[in-house]
Amino acid sequence: MDYEPQQYERSFRTIKSFIEIRPVYHRKSDRIRGHVFVCVLSLLISRIMEKLTGNTIKTLRNILNQIDVVPITVEDRIFYISSINQDAESLLNKIPLKYPRIIESAHT
Repeated sequence: MDYEPQQYERSFRTIKSFIEIRPVYHRKSDRIRGHVFVCVLSLLISRIMEKLTGNTIKTLRNILNQIDVVPITVEDRIFYISSINQDAESLLNKIPLKYPRIIESAHT
C-alpha cells in the first residue's frame, strides 16, 4: 500500500489532536509507552474503519454517537437495549460488526 505524503501528515496531525496523544501526564516510562501504544492503535483502527466505510473518522463518530442504549432491570438482571439507527447499522455492516440490540450484563 503506497501512501501519499499528505496521508502521513494527516496521520501525525490526527495523533496529536484527535487522539490527544499530548499532553502525557505519566511519569513512568512503561505508562508513557502504554499511552502512546493505545493512541497509535486508536489511529490504526480509525484508519481501517475509514478505509472500509469510505467515511472520515469524524463522520463515523457522529453516526455511531446516535446509538442510544437504555438499561432495564428485570429481577436483578440488567439488560441494555439499543435504539435502532439505520445509518449506524449500515455503517457497522461495512466494518463488519453486529449492531448491538439487547445485551445482558453479568450478574452482580
